[in-house]
Amino acid sequence: MTHRVMSSTLFSRRSFLRSASLSVAVAIATASCNRQPTSTSENASEPSQNRSLHIGMNLWAGFMPWKVAQEKGLFKANNIDIEVTWFPVLSDQLTAFNSGRLDVAGITLSDAITGFANGLKTKMIAITDFSLGADAILATPAVNSIQDLAGKRASVEIGTVGHLLFLKALEEAGIPADQVEIVNQAADAATAALIVGKTDAAYSYEPFVSQAVQEGKAKVIFSSKDIPGLIPDALVVHEKVLEERPETVQALVKTWYETLDYRKANLNEVLPIEAEQAGVSVEEYSAILEGFAWLTPEQSLKAFEMGDTMESIPYSANVIGDFMLAQKMITKQLDSIEAHIDRRFVEQYLKS
Repeated sequence: MTHRVMSSTLFSRRSFLRSASLSVAVAIATASCNRQPTSTSENASEPSQNRSLHIGMNLWAGFMPWKVAQEKGLFKANNIDIEVTWFPVLSDQLTAFNSGRLDVAGITLSDAITGFANGLKTKMIAITDFSLGADAILATPAVNSIQDLAGKRASVEIGTVGHLLFLKALEEAGIPADQVEIVNQAADAATAALIVGKTDAAYSYEPFVSQAVQEGKAKVIFSSKDIPGLIPDALVVHEKVLEERPETVQALVKTWYETLDYRKANLNEVLPIEAEQAGVSVEEYSAILEGFAWLTPEQSLKAFEMGDTMESIPYSANVIGDFMLAQKMITKQLDSIEAHIDRRFVEQYLKS
């Protein structure tokens, strides 16, 4: 699954959606190491060099509409030649994007911040989705709230967005982090440990969350729904591409929002396409969809505005950046996230 991560740890919420059950999570995770990125291209009727882009997506459900755009010819309809590479492993996607082998990538804000802090010349052109419950803190049935975790053990993958979510949960409950024994475990292993009684709480994500709750082994005591905007995804583009192929980037943004409209009108048709690409059943995929929300173009522009909540990207970037700095995941805080935001493509889409 994947990792809304702030590091390139292999098994995080973003890098791995393929899971059939908790009992085989480890075996599946091991097998995923051998999967290679897959690329497909949809050619425009008369593609020219400046109408082409290579985009890379990991297997987070929020990016699955790109598969619908491929399957339904929506890139071709906008006369752009798009090669889409799907990455089962998040670190492979980040390496490809950071090295310039990809023009565009769909990644978390935290992964984007890592690039910005390291001097990568890229910009966010849209916020595509917010997690609204897909990331959660699970606890045993005997634990009723975050406050109950004082003096207990919690399994969390250190340095990931799950770790940040857990620390924010403790902060809101008024519990110092040193009052909880934190065990460093990837989310799939942490959830399994919770089910067998080896830990009192765990950071997890869908579909592990629903599976654990349905088995009666766990309950959700805090989730990304409690802090909207903590875990956003962004469409990030290299500055050179923005300068050299702005019309193609504009057509890509247009295709994204047209695809979201298409899936709304043809939900039964697109769900099997998206679920197959994500590697889960339609039922599991439908449960995952309940835990996040795609943003409209208006909401994306709103997210880029200054604010005092996590739903404001400038505000959340400061919070996430401080966390990453404290965890030594970056060596310096960004001076300003504003230099890494380019609103013009979404603004132009709304004018068209």
